[in-house]
Amino acid sequence: MASIAQAPAARSTPAAPVHTLSALKFLNFRLYFIGQTISLSGSWMQIVAQGWLVFELTKNELWLGLVACAAGLPSLILSPLAGVLVERIHTRKLLLATQTVQMFLALALAFLTFTNTIQVWHIMLLAFLLGVTNAIDAPSRQAIVADLVDREHLASGIAMNSIIFNLSRVIGPVIGGILLTQVGPSWCFLINGLSFIAVLITLYIMQVEIRTRNLQAFAPLKQLKEGFKFARQHNTIAPLLLLAVAAALFTNNISTLLPAFADTVLHSPKEAYANVTTAVGVGAVIAGLVMNVLGRRLGRGRVVTIMVVFVTISAFMFSRATTEIPAIIFAGLYGFGIILQFVTVNTLIQNEVPDAFRGRVLSLYTLSWFGIAPFGALLMGFVASAIGTPTTIGMTAILGGVMSIFVLIRWPDARRLA
Repeated sequence: MASIAQAPAARSTPAAPVHTLSALKFLNFRLYFIGQTISLSGSWMQIVAQGWLVFELTKNELWLGLVACAAGLPSLILSPLAGVLVERIHTRKLLLATQTVQMFLALALAFLTFTNTIQVWHIMLLAFLLGVTNAIDAPSRQAIVADLVDREHLASGIAMNSIIFNLSRVIGPVIGGILLTQVGPSWCFLINGLSFIAVLITLYIMQVEIRTRNLQAFAPLKQLKEGFKFARQHNTIAPLLLLAVAAALFTNNISTLLPAFADTVLHSPKEAYANVTTAVGVGAVIAGLVMNVLGRRLGRGRVVTIMVVFVTISAFMFSRATTEIPAIIFAGLYGFGIILQFVTVNTLIQNEVPDAFRGRVLSLYTLSWFGIAPFGALLMGFVASAIGTPTTIGMTAILGGVMSIFVLIRWPDARRLA
């Protein structure tokens, strides 16, 4: 394992600009792209249906926050240790295990809903178990990209990984919205469970070369401490992780309240909810497509800085919308900004971190997004139940923007990253 002092020297950057789609020339990545797009589309169908079902059962924003908290809380505890596992166990094997468990969890939710025995505590329990698997699955999906493409195409692979996520964020809510309004949430959960078959097949047939790792004896607490120390002392990775914390705690959690916003403000709990969620996804897909171009022309650090302000404004304007069309427009702008910020920060971290620390730093990144997010979701649900959903969204947008701007002022090197 490289020492902390040696780690920055191990970093390499792409020798020349590559096209956003260039990762698709690798067969393994194409298989990964197909399987993950199908499976994640099913997952977004479930997210849409689950959010609607929770609010339909409770009519209380606090329960939306509680379910989101249950889903994200395991990452707070498990993500750092998951990073150690990612560095020691082949990521393909980890993904096969986590995706299999997630398939059975989705089928269990479908069964409970089809039999009309579903209760909100069932949803919370299944969300918590899903969060346990996500704590390992998320850093594995981040890390496997480096195994599927050449180093010079890593930026393309990261961008395409985001496009997978956000393309499914369009496909899933569209299909989920249709199914939700026509046949109910049960079919969304069932189809999500069946969609995992695609990703399991593609993972099984992949021929992924195992990269050589220089590992010491298995000592997870010591290795975890080394990874945290490396990230904390790094003059650009540390602020990038803090930006992820700000987004996870405030601006990214706005999506938690979308079912309540569609119901109480737009007065269309199914159709408007699906439309707003789809608009966020469309904006996100566009962000993934233009990320490399903007990064090359403006510099990725500058892109992050601009998007911090852009996300704050668009999220605040969304909170002020009272009809569906403006809500859809600002939701699309918000989706564009938050994902462009999210993916650019991800790319910068992956370019900055050496392979010896990749799994642990990416697990800290996962922890920043998904481990901190439960507390933000719970807080937003509690506040929204007291003062209303629109006011809560506007307030958290401003708080997230202020925190992010402070980080960028405090660590100017992050703004200057190429």
